[in-house]
Amino acid sequence: MQKRVQIESRKVQTVYAPLATSSLTIHSRATSQSQSQNNTIKVIQKQPKMRNRSLITRQMKQKQIFSQTDSCTNKVLTERNLEIDCSLMEPSTTTSIQQYHLVWQSPYRPHIYTIYFPYPQMLQETRSQQFLVEQIKKPLYYKLQGQVPFKCILSAFEAAGFERIDEENWLIYWGLASKDTLKEMKKYQKTNHFPGCWSVGRKDNLWIHLSKVKRKFPTEYYFIPNTYLLQYDFERFEGVRESAPKKTLWIKKPVASARGNGIKLINKKTKLTADKRYLVMDYISNPHLINNFKYDLRVYVLITSIDPLRVYMYKDGLVRFATQEYSLKSQDIKKRFIHLTNFSVNKQSPNFIANNQDKEQQVKASKWSHKEYKQQLTTQGINHKILFKSIEDVVLKTCIAAEPLLLDRNGKTSEHKNNYFELFGFDILIDETLKPWLLEVNVSPSLNSASDLDAQIKTKLISDMLHLIGVEYHYKKAFRVQIKKRLYERNINEIQSINSRNFRQKVNQEDLDVMLQSLEEQLRLGQFKCLYPNKKNIWEYDEFFEYPRFHNKLIQKYFEDGSNWVI
Repeated sequence: MQKRVQIESRKVQTVYAPLATSSLTIHSRATSQSQSQNNTIKVIQKQPKMRNRSLITRQMKQKQIFSQTDSCTNKVLTERNLEIDCSLMEPSTTTSIQQYHLVWQSPYRPHIYTIYFPYPQMLQETRSQQFLVEQIKKPLYYKLQGQVPFKCILSAFEAAGFERIDEENWLIYWGLASKDTLKEMKKYQKTNHFPGCWSVGRKDNLWIHLSKVKRKFPTEYYFIPNTYLLQYDFERFEGVRESAPKKTLWIKKPVASARGNGIKLINKKTKLTADKRYLVMDYISNPHLINNFKYDLRVYVLITSIDPLRVYMYKDGLVRFATQEYSLKSQDIKKRFIHLTNFSVNKQSPNFIANNQDKEQQVKASKWSHKEYKQQLTTQGINHKILFKSIEDVVLKTCIAAEPLLLDRNGKTSEHKNNYFELFGFDILIDETLKPWLLEVNVSPSLNSASDLDAQIKTKLISDMLHLIGVEYHYKKAFRVQIKKRLYERNINEIQSINSRNFRQKVNQEDLDVMLQSLEEQLRLGQFKCLYPNKKNIWEYDEFFEYPRFHNKLIQKYFEDGSNWVI
């Protein structure tokens, strides 16, 4: 029989909160040896008035609450020997019982609390409960604008106790916010798009920046296929095409479309014009095949800050297969089910097989997880760790190349540095030599759960993302005075003189907060991997930045000193 929390309040009658109403089930490690006994922990709690109680007062109150004795083991229940079974939490459908929300406390800045996002129940997983020291009883709101409410998004918000709202007192705005909304955002509010992110999503803008970097670092940016914008490069491409071997192929794409719309393979005989709506890329004609089918990888990448740059790559993702066996025969050039791997294209194929995670059916499915893909590579004698290391390199170098484009727009809207985050979908093709090629970078990658596999991966992805970004729990007293951004020049050379003894004198509080936000995010990773700033390789990517940034260098200096600054 499961343990339950009994809550007594001066204002509310005693309530036994069963799992059906999504209360917290608290388990004591001390009682693990006597699971057969029925242990009910009685928690006496006075209901605080949020506007009159500071976080410190409520934290002291909580310590008093948890200083109860387990009747079975006679051990004191504290934060350290409590496990909160968050996998069983679901949003309450009972309006008469106020919801308790979990809060994550920063070990670096004890006054900073962020909302804890437990995994939705359908995942049957429990998130790490380290640094959970607070429970709050206050409504949490998000706003959804101009988007289909995908189930994975709703599930992640609901599991954390969020409610959808159309008013202005939201913590997270999901969708394309107006310029006025961006300018009026408060310090604690977040939205899932950087200003200017759509410029990165346009293929022409992205390839202009990538081509510029490739000219400077041709060897290091090996993963970019030769690309021609027909509006500007038409004559140059015609010259290349004329001198190319007879059977050479290229791929023609619209600069501002998605889901495989308008994509065609072309050869030396195809008629072209200098149409500004299209670009042409070298076609990678030697892809790595699995069971004779072409495939690509959808890699999920999260950016939580531009200055300093913070980039994360999700450890799982999707492998998308074409639905007809690969062929370069002239009669097969126009067959989209052979050459395109987009899900939106291949789901129309009679050969498409959805992945509903049935073991016998998975091998033949038209979509795999990265986990299944790695297992397949292992059976082929391929070291998937080396391959994914090279994919991480592609992702990070692409983000660095796009940094100036994003940063240019980022400073012209909100008054605060941490209002934005962005999830990108990178499409990566692997050739027969196991070399990764960047095909596209998608803003707002599809979150539709078309199969059980999609639902599992994307629900966990969104939950991990919302937990990682650090949605700060706010209360009126703390945010009554908004801290405006300060514009001033920073001397990069000052960084070299900073060390563990003098950094308190040379680094102001704003700089310190920026650095600590990076460290805090790395404690909430879930299934994300931090690509930058990463202590192991942060120095390797210096040369690829267009300009050195003070906060990037500050974090680098912190790692250089062995992370021994007493913060």
